[in-house]
Amino acid sequence: MRALKPHGSRYKGVPLGALFAVLVLFFGCGKGGDNRTGSIKYFLAQPATSTITNTFTLQVEGEFKPSFSLSGSGYTAGIPFDTITPFQELTEIKAETFGNVSLLLTLYQENGKAYLTDSLLWKSSGEVPPKPLAYFSEAASADAYVYLVLPTVGKRGKNTTEVFVEGDVIPAAGAYYTIPADDQVLIKLSDRDGLKTAHVKYRNIFGAHSISVDVKVIRKTVGPTDCKAIPVARKTSSGSIRTRIQAINEGPLSYKIAGAVAVEKDFASFTDSIEDFVALSGAEGVKHLVVKIKDEAGNACDDIPLTITYDRSYVPGAVTIANDPIWTDDPSITIVPHFDHLEGDKIEMYVSGNILPSPTTLTWIPYAESLPLTLTPTSGSRHVIVQFRIGETILSEVTDEVFLRPYVLVSGVIPSLVVIPGQIVGTVSLTISGCQEVYSHVAYQAQYPCTPAASDATATYYFSDGTTLTRFTAF
Repeated sequence: MRALKPHGSRYKGVPLGALFAVLVLFFGCGKGGDNRTGSIKYFLAQPATSTITNTFTLQVEGEFKPSFSLSGSGYTAGIPFDTITPFQELTEIKAETFGNVSLLLTLYQENGKAYLTDSLLWKSSGEVPPKPLAYFSEAASADAYVYLVLPTVGKRGKNTTEVFVEGDVIPAAGAYYTIPADDQVLIKLSDRDGLKTAHVKYRNIFGAHSISVDVKVIRKTVGPTDCKAIPVARKTSSGSIRTRIQAINEGPLSYKIAGAVAVEKDFASFTDSIEDFVALSGAEGVKHLVVKIKDEAGNACDDIPLTITYDRSYVPGAVTIANDPIWTDDPSITIVPHFDHLEGDKIEMYVSGNILPSPTTLTWIPYAESLPLTLTPTSGSRHVIVQFRIGETILSEVTDEVFLRPYVLVSGVIPSLVVIPGQIVGTVSLTISGCQEVYSHVAYQAQYPCTPAASDATATYYFSDGTTLTRFTAF
């Protein structure tokens, strides 16, 4: 509602934004207590149109029905111009051509005297809004609300002020939205997860629509599951650690690794699983990392902490003889190889050393976590050597040993005899008995002079694992 100027003064122009207001005049007429107070409303059905036709509306609340007249140029009306016409609510008008038309309205009292003059601006145009180049602010959304982004006013035209959105939105039947200054309209998506399609079209101030375009977004409230970050090992000698990152999810994922890294990168995309060689920061020592995984809607897994030790002396491969014996009397053994790897790596190994040939030795075979072997029968230290490779790239060579059939020997001629024990790795001390000389818990040496004091020479080995072994031989 706006204030009205008295008769004799006219509006020279009306801003387009004001044309949507309903013009209301309150009045009172009557004599001797005849109170006929009421209100008059007058307006155009559309202040701007995409056709050259429109309707002027005059509404009255109260008994007094004023006469009126219309005048102006560039249009015709359903009544004669500049002619006092009895009250009627609707009057059809038609512009001669697209453009701006100013309607001059005059209202009259019962005595025929004009008591109000006003002008109303009508704009018409055949302009059609351009095809919307719209998109959602994100490819996927974890909640119901997402922004529909529209081109700037310079690209869609200053007369395009509204957008109509329907489809997988609320309300599904659609609604008009005034395009704000930042060219982003907040839209509520329909319930349930899934791909959402919105049908989008412009409407300009003249009421004309553009063609409709489809804009898609995924609503996804369920995040990834079974999120894992699996390093190839918890130690590294190279200053980097190969790590497999994986999760179960419908759709793309992204990850980043923070913490003690040489360079902290932004999120990188992946699907299902990806491997990264993570360069660690600084010198040797314990490094704390954090792996973050999220889906395209922003649903995130719990942070995954990793602790990696950077140690230049670390060897990524090893081999041990099952149960890690110091000695054995049985040449049949089982070795347990190990090489730092991730599931699916195609590693091969070559087994050699003091072993008897077999289909699985002295040739490249697939990596196995255990392998039976037979040692060569000679008593003494027996070595097993394992070489690893991936493809044609030779990797670590590792070894383990066991003493086969420990012994004690006597050499020389009485009385100048020597007792010869086996040099068994893991021996802490020995006790030699059967000699006049006393050798109790002595360190290993290649031989011990012995003057026989019994029928047998006996050697007792004391090992680092707390066990003992006694062997004897006749003088």
